[in-house]
Amino acid sequence: MKPFLSFCRTAGQRQDLALVAVLALTVGMLIMPMPAALADMLIGCNLALSVLLIMVAVYLRSPLDLTALPGLILVSTVFRLALEVTVTRLILTSGDAGTIVQTFGEFVIGGNIVVGLVIFAIVTTVQFIVVTKGTERVAEVGARFTLDAMPGKQMSIDSDLRSGDIDQAEARRRRQELASESALHGAMDGALKFVKGDAIAGLIIIVVNLVGGIGIGTVQRGMAIGDAMSTYTLLTVGDALIAQIPALLLSITAAIVVTRVGGHDTDLGRDMVRQLTAHRGALRVAAFMLLVMALVPGFPKPVFLALSALFLLGSKPDWAALRARLRSKVPEIDPDDVLDARPKATGAMKRTIDAQEAFAPLIAITLSSSLDRDVERARLDQLLALAAAEVEGELGVRCPKPRVRRDHDGDAYRFSVEIEDVPVEQHELKPGYLLLHDDPVHLDLAGIEGETGHPILGRDASIWVPAAQEARLKAARIGYHDAAGIMATRFRSALRKHATRFIGLQEARQTVQRLESEYGDLVREATRVVPMQRLAEIFRRLVEEEVSLRNMRLILETLVEWGDKEARPLMLVEHVRQALSRQICHRHAGVQKTLAAFVLGQDAEQVVRQAVRDTPGGAYLALDPDASQRFLSVLRKNLAPDMARGSGHGLPVVVTSMDVRRFVRGFLVRNGFENGVLSYQDLADDFPIHPIGSIELAGTAGAVESARAQ
Repeated sequence: MKPFLSFCRTAGQRQDLALVAVLALTVGMLIMPMPAALADMLIGCNLALSVLLIMVAVYLRSPLDLTALPGLILVSTVFRLALEVTVTRLILTSGDAGTIVQTFGEFVIGGNIVVGLVIFAIVTTVQFIVVTKGTERVAEVGARFTLDAMPGKQMSIDSDLRSGDIDQAEARRRRQELASESALHGAMDGALKFVKGDAIAGLIIIVVNLVGGIGIGTVQRGMAIGDAMSTYTLLTVGDALIAQIPALLLSITAAIVVTRVGGHDTDLGRDMVRQLTAHRGALRVAAFMLLVMALVPGFPKPVFLALSALFLLGSKPDWAALRARLRSKVPEIDPDDVLDARPKATGAMKRTIDAQEAFAPLIAITLSSSLDRDVERARLDQLLALAAAEVEGELGVRCPKPRVRRDHDGDAYRFSVEIEDVPVEQHELKPGYLLLHDDPVHLDLAGIEGETGHPILGRDASIWVPAAQEARLKAARIGYHDAAGIMATRFRSALRKHATRFIGLQEARQTVQRLESEYGDLVREATRVVPMQRLAEIFRRLVEEEVSLRNMRLILETLVEWGDKEARPLMLVEHVRQALSRQICHRHAGVQKTLAAFVLGQDAEQVVRQAVRDTPGGAYLALDPDASQRFLSVLRKNLAPDMARGSGHGLPVVVTSMDVRRFVRGFLVRNGFENGVLSYQDLADDFPIHPIGSIELAGTAGAVESARAQ
């Protein structure tokens, strides 16, 4: 038993060896004869794989969750053809193809050879002409449409990124999803040719088995023509059906995947039932038509009456309202049912809905039903309030109170953070587990086992610990988060990342008015020089680069000083940054108040400066593709090795001129760099500079073609 368990444990750790073993076995079946017992086992494995694939396709939430399907189609088709060769060898050499083939042939044929051949012909026709042909056409059209739509989708992603609707990580995820989608449709278009060829090969193999088997039986073994036909036809039909049925299941699996439209949040069964039962009127009309069919003479009345009743019950009729209507009475409305009836309310009833619920909340947290039952709402509200207060203390932006709501349709143990009804954070938790928020080494030292999952709190994989180990975690002083703590952490991250969404005209006015009691003259002068709309834009651009608005007095004084001289909000932002230089340097400095910095060379600055384009809609950077690639490669060469150099001086910053600073920063953000970009005016005297190097672009000319809006 121990060697078997050891083998299973090794096989689980080395999953790559499974494919190698299948391919080696396939080659072996093509060359070497196999015993009938082994053939039975391989036929069972073939059936099991086809059943598993079709079940996975049914419960699939998105076609992109099964991108390995084209490869599975190839491997399973080759394996099945090799198995056909093995069974054919057994039929022609010994007249014994194993128990499964023999039993299947006897069961299907039922003593009639013609019936077996007809059934095989029907199954092959259904697979070849109906399923495979249709699936192949859908995959071909889907691949063509997907490739044609790729440029538009990529431009849409770039547009959302430039406008700030999504961040760099979300844009990268969408591009990766788009590439996976196009690759899947292209691969499926080619993979279905294997299925089509498999169906043709099945027809040829059955003819070869019939002719060859009858010839061998009558000529070599001296059997009567009737006995030879009975024996070899039974085995041939059994072999053909036992091969064609898995092939048919595989074709249906491919058809389910390529014909899946939408439904990225539910499996196929729920998607179908929800859409079929969404229109109650259609169900009632169908029930009436079935009732009429039951009245047709000769039709089985119980069948149609039962189906009619089923459709009628599926439409969920309001029996109370129906009885009241039949009695010519107005149905009474129970006040306790008003909340449940709200989705169906019309006219005057709609006007009673709370105005707060009639519009999309600025920020909300949606919990699945199972998660909502397990989380203590009071503690969650407290943690969310602390997270909002922490972000407000860091950035000086008043964060709105989140609306915590329940997703009645969600069955998974998950939550999402939504800003203006658009999810910005979506995570699935493990019920009955705690999330480690500490060094995994401490977990090993304490002898506590955890399970690895998708990253939630950062880039590293998450480690889940059973809730039963909470006492041991506390005793070992190991940090962890429960469900409420995870949601508060992700909520805090969403607030920091999207803080600019919370600054509009009204919020900017409220932020300034908080200073009016002490600095009334300053506030009045600042709002006179800089209109409130421009003031809100300046605040948003400062917060976008995590510059706190807490020092509002200094911000307003700077705007009063430069507001009459400079009308462009972007340059006003640079002047405000210069006034807040100590605050900015403190955020980027290391433990000894030193700034590790790369200086952007004059040639690189000139390339960026020449690529800036001023339009009525605003200025943007349009680097030539070659210059952009060279600039990016130089940045990666200099900045990437120093990403981890945070212990002595903090994350290195890039220092450049004021007029190109924001364009350089935008270029770095779009390409995944987290380094800050400071102008020479942003450097405070009491924060010494630790120069690391210079970023030069020798030989690069500035020309502009591809537009990257800032």
